[in-house]
Amino acid sequence: MLWLSAILFFLLRLPSLFEPYWYSDEGVYLALGQGIRHGLTLYSQIYDNKPPAIYYLAALTQTVFGFRLLLMLWMIPTCFYFYKLAKNYLPLKRAKVALLLFVILTSIPVIEGHIANAEIFMLLPTILGFLLFEKYIFWSGLALGFTFLFKVPVAIEFFFLFCFAFFILKKYKNLKPLIVFGISFLLPTIIVVIYFQLNTALLPFLSSAFFQNLGYLSSWSTGNQQSNPTTSGLPLRLVLMLLSWLFFYYQYYKKNIDKKILFLSCWFMACLFGILLSTRPYPHYLIQIVPPLILVILYHKNYFLNKILLILILAYSIFHYKFYFYATASYYQNFIQYVLKQKNVEAYRQYFGQNVNYFYQISSYIDTKSAPDDTIFVWSDDPYIYPLSNRLPSTKYITAYHVL
Repeated sequence: MLWLSAILFFLLRLPSLFEPYWYSDEGVYLALGQGIRHGLTLYSQIYDNKPPAIYYLAALTQTVFGFRLLLMLWMIPTCFYFYKLAKNYLPLKRAKVALLLFVILTSIPVIEGHIANAEIFMLLPTILGFLLFEKYIFWSGLALGFTFLFKVPVAIEFFFLFCFAFFILKKYKNLKPLIVFGISFLLPTIIVVIYFQLNTALLPFLSSAFFQNLGYLSSWSTGNQQSNPTTSGLPLRLVLMLLSWLFFYYQYYKKNIDKKILFLSCWFMACLFGILLSTRPYPHYLIQIVPPLILVILYHKNYFLNKILLILILAYSIFHYKFYFYATASYYQNFIQYVLKQKNVEAYRQYFGQNVNYFYQISSYIDTKSAPDDTIFVWSDDPYIYPLSNRLPSTKYITAYHVL
């Protein structure tokens, strides 16, 4: 089973190394990474609205191939540590099945596991945080704090672990280790704050990476960037998450479930709250819930009703918020046809979008008709023109939606 997981990992991820520049978010990351390599200060001189870790990874990789290769290498320890975590909750055979499911779900296009988004990179430090939690609480907090530099919603999982330690784990009734847990979680952010302060970019960093996202949380439901938690339904979802924790705790108190399924169920609900923070139906948001989902489904004790309840809640959320998914069979078919030379490179690229070849032509024109130190501005939402043409943006904003 382990060999099968390893082979599938390689085969399922291999096509991602040959993809063209087509995915908008990756284009943003690579454009900002290019700016960072040229000495621009993130947020103050080149802008996007996410925490900084993903942009610095993009700066290291430089190209979409390098970015995907880094992701492939990153996912090797991710899978390894998920397997170790699974063995803490499942018998060995089921842990191997869990690993197989994890490899498949985080590698295929259906929820964008093959794309270098922050949600897939955050799995490694998140899983490490949960794996280290009961024995090495400082390192657990540090790992989750590092995750926070990828995606803010991990704060919900940190809050869950803090509550679980305080209310359930007897050895943490003393507040000292929980204070250590909190400080270690904050430490990576404190270091980053100091870095941006030294580079006179603290306010742009705080505004871009955190404060502006308050409006982002409700903009999908309200249609504007003004923060409106009531309209977005965020308070209601928070209350429902807390009530679900109380429900599972009551089940545990009544000895209807054991401590492990209590932990997994509450973790599941914390992740669900995280993926619904903005109510946007992007499939890569679902990556966050993959680890607890697999562990809950495969948990060896027959808590059938609890499992069905959690699966139904997830299914309802997917349908209610209209999550969409990417095709998988046609994706691999396109790659096989390309490898077998049944498609030329233009036809292969065309699968990823009608304008992909057009943007390659534009980028080639810019590269040949301008000087290397010339800057450009692309008035569209197609930021991969910057890394494709190897040109910096003429303003801190790199897409039309940044301006609008």
